[in-house]
Amino acid sequence: PRSSAADGVVVGTNDMGPFDGSGARAIVLNNPRQFLNEAKLAMPEGHASNPALEYILRVEHDIVQAAARLRGADYTFKTEFPKSQFGNTVRIASQVAAANTGVPALLISLNGFDTHHAQPGRQAALLKQLAEGLVALRSAMQEIGRWDSTLVMTYAEFGRRAAENMSNGTDHGTANAHFVLGGSVKGGFYGSRPDFGQLDGNGNLPVSVDFRGLYATVLEKWWDVDSVAPLKGRFRPLDVIRI
Repeated sequence: PRSSAADGVVVGTNDMGPFDGSGARAIVLNNPRQFLNEAKLAMPEGHASNPALEYILRVEHDIVQAAARLRGADYTFKTEFPKSQFGNTVRIASQVAAANTGVPALLISLNGFDTHHAQPGRQAALLKQLAEGLVALRSAMQEIGRWDSTLVMTYAEFGRRAAENMSNGTDHGTANAHFVLGGSVKGGFYGSRPDFGQLDGNGNLPVSVDFRGLYATVLEKWWDVDSVAPLKGRFRPLDVIRI
């Protein structure tokens, strides 16, 4: 709905991810208080015949509207968030959710998984941050009674090769593991278990679940909208959500 603060909020990165080029009203929010202070400078008054100026006025209007809805994004949680950059990202995202802004999608990022060298130590540290952050997110959403109405889905730009390279790391591959979490999620393993005896000619694992099926799951099962237009085709949703 147009009354929501935005179509999406991006926290912890300037990379818009799926919002990029979508036409969505998405804002980058790394510091809610700073955003609210700077939003006061926006002056979306009137309309313009010049398309570029009209676009600027529309963006300023969206900023002012988002700021008006985000003024409550300073909820103090009992939940303890990890003392890390990702922990702070999870905290800000949780505050946006607690503000009841009507934002349907939040994007949080944990970068550094492009492990071409020295993978074991880096991978362990990153997965620890991810696990601690998701535990805190679950606790925060339970604290405000939102866990059953929250769906968390991971995505990545690429997978990794199955075989180790010459630098104690792995190179870009195809298949990847993804997580879907929430109070309304049916737990379990979906897809085929990796078979290292069935690699393709480039040493990649075969894909058993089309990632567009994950997007179709969110669109159709969670938001109850048709997924054909945004995905440019029909992809079968996964049966992972309790209706």
